[in-house]
Amino acid sequence: MNNLKIMEIFSEADMESAFKIRRLVFCDEQKVDEKDEFDGLDSQCRHYLVKRERNAIATARLRKTNHKLIKIERVAVLKENRGKGIGQELMKSIIRDVKLGAGETLALHSQCHAQSFYEGLGFKKIGNTFEEAGIPHVYMKFYPPL
Repeated sequence: MNNLKIMEIFSEADMESAFKIRRLVFCDEQKVDEKDEFDGLDSQCRHYLVKRERNAIATARLRKTNHKLIKIERVAVLKENRGKGIGQELMKSIIRDVKLGAGETLALHSQCHAQSFYEGLGFKKIGNTFEEAGIPHVYMKFYPPL
């Protein structure tokens, strides 16, 4: 995509940009409590940022929850940039970065309205709908194409 830069975050300034996106999308738009959104686990994660012409427009984090599970979390695209393939490019970049070892699984908790988005990337729903931060979600695992 033109002028789109997807990168892992290593600077304080980029981390602040990611946090700002998360506040706007999750706390302001979706009314998630800031204590739930900023759960104290950010220091254990790899963070990603999408920029277009120096403007931060999307973010996500990747967290190894145990020796066998790697979770993609906090995927957020600013409202005015949605529907343009940016989330898809971000997810493809993260999936390429993940080097799954023997028996490891890549998974996520998808908001129900985004389930088909993740299915299009190779994730499959596992189990029933559950609530997280007051929003219906489904657990999904990644099954790479053969």
